[in-house]
Amino acid sequence: MALDKDAVLNQIADALPEIMSRLGHGRPITNGEMELTIGQVRALRAIGGEPGCTMGELAHKLGISLSAATGLVDRLVQRDLVEREGSASDRRVVCLRLADAGKRARKAFQEERRRRMAAALWRLSAEDLEQIAGSINLLRTALEASQGEPAARPAGREKEQCAKRAHS
Repeated sequence: MALDKDAVLNQIADALPEIMSRLGHGRPITNGEMELTIGQVRALRAIGGEPGCTMGELAHKLGISLSAATGLVDRLVQRDLVEREGSASDRRVVCLRLADAGKRARKAFQEERRRRMAAALWRLSAEDLEQIAGSINLLRTALEASQGEPAARPAGREKEQCAKRAHS
């Protein structure tokens, strides 16, 4: 019997929102100390993964507008989770890094995400888990390829200043 690719694509497209919903996507996430939205957790993960990233890079990585990223970062700064640093040579360039509280929150939320995933999948065999991981990696690769190359990173002294500050 021939594979009905459209039917399989529809099945995947229908399953993903349900999977995300069951994992708590869209609901505030708590780690016992604080509650953050999924967008705030994603921002912490992105900034922590690339200290010194610019506001534009964060917006691109999260797939949101620059103004939405600015508002998101504003709320994280107010909670002392993220720090903004301007470039000495270009006031328009804003570099982001996690504050100490942001690093702790990022780690706590990563552990909570892993706990949720483990609770949902603990009954599966190692082989089933490997198959799921392989399929998710295929999906990630396909999505990355369909969205083209990552946005160009700022060049020159502004990016270097952001990188120096991120490591200090």
